[in-house]
Amino acid sequence: MNYSMKEIETTKKYYDAKGQFWVDTKTNSFIHEKQFQKLVTLWPEKGHIIDIGCAGGIHIPLFLGIGRKLKYHGVDISKLFLKVATRRYPQLDFTLGNIADSTTLPKRKFDGFFSTSTLMHVPFPLWDTMFSNIEKMSKPGSVGYITLPVAHPNAVPNESDIRHFTILSETEQIAYLKSRKWKIKSKGHSDGTTSAGVWQWYIVQLP
Repeated sequence: MNYSMKEIETTKKYYDAKGQFWVDTKTNSFIHEKQFQKLVTLWPEKGHIIDIGCAGGIHIPLFLGIGRKLKYHGVDISKLFLKVATRRYPQLDFTLGNIADSTTLPKRKFDGFFSTSTLMHVPFPLWDTMFSNIEKMSKPGSVGYITLPVAHPNAVPNESDIRHFTILSETEQIAYLKSRKWKIKSKGHSDGTTSAGVWQWYIVQLP
């Protein structure tokens, strides 16, 4: 296992050990509601959408409400998160998978993707692999939604937080997306739990 994959494994162990805390404290399912309202106008009405890094299903109420005609599929690296998600939403489909390892991911093509507070956990040397995997799971020209931090989400360092974070400036993020020929249809920023303006969000369209 190379260094980058070890970093992902460390992040996985963190969420398997402390995921219940995140499930219990991160409960705002509608923090991305405004962007989701736009996404449903860009996705096929009954399209299959993959939620990359679905955690315990925090954003599923958006899909069951505003996006109720969509076909949902959640994927996450943490067994604990998926245990919670499948208990809460047994009617939906979930996969235990690592976005940087194509062998663990669903083999079907999706009409769109949704990924919040997830991609930054993959070390930058694996970004080409990760983004290629997203492209392989997506139909040509499909629309997706991602969020990336421009600073560490925790304003106060926490030595017990062993998760990996890839931090890029907004300029660097945009340059990377453009290097993959991902068209940025709209973008904005939002606050983190303890930091102001730390998150950049993007609605993107694949080639």
